[in-house]
Amino acid sequence: MEENDQKTQNSADDETPTGKTHPSKMTPQPADSPSEPDKQIRQEPPSEARVKPTEKPEKTTKEFFQAFGCSENPFTLSIEPSIFVGYEEEKTGIIRAIEERHKLSLVLGPTGSGKTSLLRWLAFKLQDSYDIIYIGKPPANSAEFIDIFNEHFKPNFLMRILRLFIPHIRNLNSIPGFLNKKLSQKRLIILLDEAHESEKSVLEWLRVLSDQVDNLFIVLSALPIFEENLSELETLRKRIMARIELLSLTKEETGEMIKKRIEKVGGSFPGPFDEATINLIYERTGGFPREVIRLCNELMNKAIAEGADKISTELFDEKKEKAPSLRLLEKMTPLKRKISELLIKPMTPGQLADSLNLEKYKTRQHAVRSVNNVLKEMMNEELVERRKTEKTFVYQLSPRIRTLVVKA
Repeated sequence: MEENDQKTQNSADDETPTGKTHPSKMTPQPADSPSEPDKQIRQEPPSEARVKPTEKPEKTTKEFFQAFGCSENPFTLSIEPSIFVGYEEEKTGIIRAIEERHKLSLVLGPTGSGKTSLLRWLAFKLQDSYDIIYIGKPPANSAEFIDIFNEHFKPNFLMRILRLFIPHIRNLNSIPGFLNKKLSQKRLIILLDEAHESEKSVLEWLRVLSDQVDNLFIVLSALPIFEENLSELETLRKRIMARIELLSLTKEETGEMIKKRIEKVGGSFPGPFDEATINLIYERTGGFPREVIRLCNELMNKAIAEGADKISTELFDEKKEKAPSLRLLEKMTPLKRKISELLIKPMTPGQLADSLNLEKYKTRQHAVRSVNNVLKEMMNEELVERRKTEKTFVYQLSPRIRTLVVKA
């Protein structure tokens, strides 16, 4: 044993700092014994150098899109008025209202339903026949319209150089006369987005302006809650002759929207999708345009990250439903709780309104509007489902909440 330890120590002493045996102490190798270099040649390559046969070469984002003829990602939240899809009946209705010279029109819809896209589409569609002013955020006060109109009607650069005095608006009282003179035979449309954020004084001022300017038409866009604001502006409410409501796209319109966006950037439909994935996109998003775009973008990024050539149903996250508790009912407003109890069986908004205490509302119509607002909110929370009959929509509780309401 001691002899072996001594040999080991001698071997260690014979090694140079590089780990190789000093040449003067090397022992001859037998002729049939492989030399050290030969052993190194037969060594396996390092594990990190091995390529797994199942690995796919990673595609860059650009390569993924180019594989389907797309020059860029078709699914960004940019608004594309020229390819605005769906809501054909609603689009026809709003244009008809303007052509019939109705001064005030209203577009209602929940967040992400396409209200801004519709206004931008109107500006694109009517730009050759009308003068258009799009206002993305309501002015803080009526006086801000002085700058809005002065900016819109400002003369070109050459005119500003040649003339010392240029007619412009100096105060609110001069706006009606200025517009009547400026427009003459032209027609002006003001598209006011996010009207639910407007001060009541601004809305009332716009109503007065529409009365005083002959060729002025105003289209307001707002969340459904705006109807409650109008209850305090009775004169304005009565002047609104066209109400357009956006809810969601149909399954066919959802597919058409995906198609148009792919083709817009040079691709050919269906691109990385197939019928099954488009159907699942509609099912997951409910046809809300913004959610469709968001989910398509998410699926494309996931396909790129995983090196997939197409978007398959396997790329969708499993939809996990939280088990509802009785606290959900406790947090509901009294009206929402009452509607939940009534929707044990399918009902229309009118039937729901008739089942409520109508004495709380000015008219039955006010009650129906209130019910509709609650139903939209409950749909967004996935508490109720809606199906279309021949004449109207019928609502009922979703399966996940129906059992809870029965138990309560």
